[in-house]
Amino acid sequence: MRRTHQDQHVPARSPEHALLGRAWTAVALIPVFFFVAFALGYVLYDVLGYLPENNDAPFWVNLVATIPTLAVFLIPCVAAVVLGSRVVRSGDRRGVVPLAVGSVAGGWLAIVSVVGLVSGGA
Repeated sequence: MRRTHQDQHVPARSPEHALLGRAWTAVALIPVFFFVAFALGYVLYDVLGYLPENNDAPFWVNLVATIPTLAVFLIPCVAAVVLGSRVVRSGDRRGVVPLAVGSVAGGWLAIVSVVGLVSGGA
């Protein structure tokens, strides 16, 4: 007896596989969002009438420019951490790498931003 093409079952992609793909997409977007956030920071300083390289802006200007910049950069970092942790919780250890990359990148910029605010520079 001959099998027809309709009898063959094609396995569907698992939800973990889709989450892993999204986690890696978030990791790939981290450099893109870094440059977008960098440009946003310069635009905010310019709108407020200061140049970030002069280091003469008051604290409130640094704060107003840093918070949105940091928020934009953290979008793909948080997405990589959340999606990577969901993959790990489902039992697939491949989610550890995007989780770690998102954590390190987000933590690094958050620390650099806070140190820049506290030290008076931007």
